[in-house]
Amino acid sequence: MQEEIMSHKLTPFFMPADDKKGTVIGFCGSDILMREDGTLPSMEFFALLGEPKHRFHIGSFDEELYILFAWEKNTPLPENLVKTNLRHFLGLYPPHLFAMLARAKQLAHWIYDNQFCGRCGAPVGYTSKFSSLGCSCGNYIFPRLSPACITLITKGDEILLARSPYFKEGVYSLVAGFVEAGESVESALHREVFEEVGIRVKNLRYFGSQSWPFPHSLMLGFFAEYDSGEIHIQEEEIEDAQWFNKDALPPLSHETSIARMIIEEWLKNH
Repeated sequence: MQEEIMSHKLTPFFMPADDKKGTVIGFCGSDILMREDGTLPSMEFFALLGEPKHRFHIGSFDEELYILFAWEKNTPLPENLVKTNLRHFLGLYPPHLFAMLARAKQLAHWIYDNQFCGRCGAPVGYTSKFSSLGCSCGNYIFPRLSPACITLITKGDEILLARSPYFKEGVYSLVAGFVEAGESVESALHREVFEEVGIRVKNLRYFGSQSWPFPHSLMLGFFAEYDSGEIHIQEEEIEDAQWFNKDALPPLSHETSIARMIIEEWLKNH
């Protein structure tokens, strides 16, 4: 067990095979590292940072391996290398590459938030067994996922859109909320809709899901129909909520978000 847990050493790592090229995605703490022009840094840039605290493969696409390198949060950066937010790159990269960046973000956030064992307090390290963080006391820590429901509520040719005070100015999106312990996704949807906008819904229909790495959400999307009630917003969560006609929609969330995908799917059929 002690050999498997690398609390103070580099994570076990095998180099890419000769016929595969590895793409490194670097983080300092939970911040992704990019060049100032918004492109992924090459290994020459990362070499200037010294050995990372963690490094391990996170997946592959079309025979290309993707590797996560993670340094301490306060590691000094060389010129032309900056810490940035993954949100800045929504829609700028091909879907497969953004998916890998999103996975890297979630894993980097996970290891940054779990540097010590919650059971005994000792330092933990990445272990390839179960792809987890592990401690010599036998405790394993797995990547965190926070399931959330998000729904498009329809009433004839209108849809209900809401605005959070944290959105960009003028932008509206769908009602969403996290699933609580012991709760089904459907129950969470009914509860969140009533809490946030004061109405009841019916006829739930599943749309699909999306990993949303801000920082570790799994969004489960639904369609729902209006049942009863009047809009009454939860002011600490929602700034505004209105029924919008399909021909007069406000600015919407980003095209790559599941909220926008659900809306576009509804528009195709109306």
